[in-house]
Amino acid sequence: RAHAQTTRHTMMRLLLALAFSAGAVNGTGDEAFEWAGTFDVADMNTVFWSAQSDAEGHYPDASMTIVIMQGNADNSLTEALELAGEESLEGACTELQPGNALPISSTGTPLPCYKLMFPCTMEGSGDAAECHADAHTAIWEIDTTGYNNIAVFAQHFPIEFEREMHYLKGPGGEDIEPIAEHPESTRSKRWGAAIGAAFIVMVCTLMGVVFLAPVFAKLRSEHESLVTVLASAFAAGALLAAAFYLMLYEATHLIAITDDRTEAEASAWWGSATLLGFVSPFLLESIISFIVGKAKPEERKDPEAANESPTPSRSRKVRVLSGVLLGDFLHNLVDGFFIGAAFANCDTSMAWTITAATVYHELAQEISDYLVLTNKDQGDLKPFMALGLNFLSGMSVLFGVCIVLSAEPSNFSTGCLLAYGAGVYLQIAATECMPRVHEFATTLNLRLSGFLLFVIGATAIGL
Repeated sequence: RAHAQTTRHTMMRLLLALAFSAGAVNGTGDEAFEWAGTFDVADMNTVFWSAQSDAEGHYPDASMTIVIMQGNADNSLTEALELAGEESLEGACTELQPGNALPISSTGTPLPCYKLMFPCTMEGSGDAAECHADAHTAIWEIDTTGYNNIAVFAQHFPIEFEREMHYLKGPGGEDIEPIAEHPESTRSKRWGAAIGAAFIVMVCTLMGVVFLAPVFAKLRSEHESLVTVLASAFAAGALLAAAFYLMLYEATHLIAITDDRTEAEASAWWGSATLLGFVSPFLLESIISFIVGKAKPEERKDPEAANESPTPSRSRKVRVLSGVLLGDFLHNLVDGFFIGAAFANCDTSMAWTITAATVYHELAQEISDYLVLTNKDQGDLKPFMALGLNFLSGMSVLFGVCIVLSAEPSNFSTGCLLAYGAGVYLQIAATECMPRVHEFATTLNLRLSGFLLFVIGATAIGL
């Protein structure tokens, strides 16, 4: 999941060939610019233009000429505006290294243009030449004070230089998308396909758990200690891997350091969201206990039950259930964000590839959730109830798809949501799952088995 946004930007590059071909058909092959776009920058005093190397550490080119000028009030790309951009880029452009200000050209005939110099070194020659990155991200600051609309004309498609960061960002780290583009974007929001993909994720993960549930139920009745150790260790590994490998790491990128958000502030948002997630099951338990009252622990029915584990108190069940189900809700909600983004911005084959990866990822996660929910010392739910609640919380993937296709949430909001969900997972893994492993793993073989299942659970998520 955490890699889904990176995949999204990578897949967008595949649209370049189609867009460029469309431009050539429309007679744009002789223009000095390959791409143009208009942007609404009202109420923004500063925006940031960025470029990144690809996953192999190479920039598509060593430089790119660009000119930014006053746009039309309606953000249209008129012939007069395109002519001004073409004339500007046909002249000599001033070189700009990363970290320098990228001016908005307002005077001169033609308007002055600039050549963005990417931090890379050319290697090889001819068609095999590549620009190896010395730094993987380059950023230029644009002062938009006094401008409501800007028009940008560039030598290359800016998404060629995206890896995990959008090429134009606002002062709060939010993506700024073009109002109009040249060539016109061929992307469309495929509501039907995206919603269908969300249902496939829900159904596939549910069916996977259904088929595995009887196996685990039979093993638990015959080998309680072994199954408890294996199930709890697997769940802990999966939950902690989701938190550390995916959610927390991705959140650090999305809660970005910007002109209006210092490093200390970004760290505070990230850490506070994580800690809030960690204590949320406890807080939710306290609220529900206050409303429904404190339940007395169940008494043992007979002396022979002394060797059996007691039924968990209502407060413990509330903490476990609220933690797992709330975490799963947020987990699937963010999955929906990425699936929706894929169908909004990627081609069909790649969008379905992302959906398939999500199914694999969610299957491991839902199995771990089911094991916690049905453990008699944790969630203590019947299999049918656990499956039903898990399915209901998993429906948030559908909500995530609809939210993104309707109005894409900002990177900052998504980052805080990821950090919060990771905190919830940390709480369940650290305070519920691993303590059960320590309690029941009384022999060397059980400890080694628990360690192996912990690794398997973490690997299933990490891959």
